[in-house]
Amino acid sequence: MWRATAIVMCAAVPVSFYVLGDLMDAFPGVLTVRSAEEGPVAGPRAVAEDWERVDPADAVGPVGTSPSPIDPSDLQRRMDEKADLPVVDGGLAFSVVDADGGEVLAERDADAALVPASTLKLLTAAAVLRRYSGDEVLLTRATVQDGVVTLVGEGDMTLTDDDLRELATQTAALAQEQDTTTVSLALDEDYLGGGENPAWGDNGPAGGWVTPTASLALEEGWLDGEQYGPKSTDPAGDAAERFAELLEEAGLEVAGEIAEAQAPEGAPAAEIASEPLSEIVRHTLQISDNTTAELLAHLVALSRGEETTPEGAAAAVEAEIRDLGTEIGLGEEDLAALDLHDGSGLSRANRVPPALLSAVLAEVASGEVPALEQILYDVPVAALTGTLAERFEGGEVTGAAGQVRGKTGYLGGAATLAGVTVLPDGRTVGYSIVVHGFDGTDADDARAAVDQVAAEMVQVD
Repeated sequence: MWRATAIVMCAAVPVSFYVLGDLMDAFPGVLTVRSAEEGPVAGPRAVAEDWERVDPADAVGPVGTSPSPIDPSDLQRRMDEKADLPVVDGGLAFSVVDADGGEVLAERDADAALVPASTLKLLTAAAVLRRYSGDEVLLTRATVQDGVVTLVGEGDMTLTDDDLRELATQTAALAQEQDTTTVSLALDEDYLGGGENPAWGDNGPAGGWVTPTASLALEEGWLDGEQYGPKSTDPAGDAAERFAELLEEAGLEVAGEIAEAQAPEGAPAAEIASEPLSEIVRHTLQISDNTTAELLAHLVALSRGEETTPEGAAAAVEAEIRDLGTEIGLGEEDLAALDLHDGSGLSRANRVPPALLSAVLAEVASGEVPALEQILYDVPVAALTGTLAERFEGGEVTGAAGQVRGKTGYLGGAATLAGVTVLPDGRTVGYSIVVHGFDGTDADDARAAVDQVAAEMVQVD
């Protein structure tokens, strides 16, 4: 009896399963619980099918002509009028240069040697991109030999705590391979001379403006993580102290004080790498980072075989820009007026004629120098990104939002903006604008005046 029952149940289960599937139309069969549906039928004919066929040549109208070329005299007049603004009071200089051919479209005191403030970073960026491909990375290494760990900096001042922790973990593994559990720590920072630049004056580390250049630094030496907060005066030493703590966390005992010593050649080493140099350039221009700008200037000196001191770095950038200026046919007067004392624009002793800066930017935008084209996309965009994110908003300058690209600058009575834009007639230009000689309490009005001058370049009416 039990055997018969089992056979019946085994047969009933698949039969029931099939019946249910047939009902739901999962399997072919006569049973169904669904209502009948018609298949797709042809829809109405497209309206266009009844239109009269025309010859393709007749269907395409004439190509619209470009807007009328901008009259340089009109652009000159409109930009000149801004010199009458109360905060400007005549203290206005500018230069606008056509990227296609180098024609000067408008200028005022363009050959005057003026304080560039942070627009100088554009020249530093151009100099470093002339010397490097942009794909290079900055390494930080740690050698392990005979119970000594040597931390070696090769220019990366953008190290994060996680970066150093990774290096410490790799270093501890190397030490364990050598049956070493207790080490001493040395620091090798001979890669760059670096240090604090006397030309910064009151705009140095004490004011929170910049970290002294070093072969390595943790978070750029920004002690509270803020761009203009307190700065380390010994960024490499501070990074080494933190590295010692991380070595301890990784299982090594670090004995004694941190010494200064060169890394032994050929010793086993762990290493980590920075972002590509192109990303450091982009970061520098977007937020106007003084610390990385100075680092880039030092790298220019390194590539030219010159001293990697603050003075050597400034001289290297100046020499590189002089070479570029000669290549693009800049006048001797403008080249002679160029006088650089740092790579960031913090020094009040820097001098750059607007004619030089606009000509360099026109060359950047010309498409003739691919190595420099990155700058076009790295500079902030009016009312959208970087240091221009909150500029060109409201009033008569609103129309320039999203159209003007430029690097901002402000320093003790000088408000500057330099970059690239496209005129209403489609011509791309490089430009440099300086409002100077105003009282420091009028800084906001001076920046607004710079924006008004810049907006005239993209004004349609």
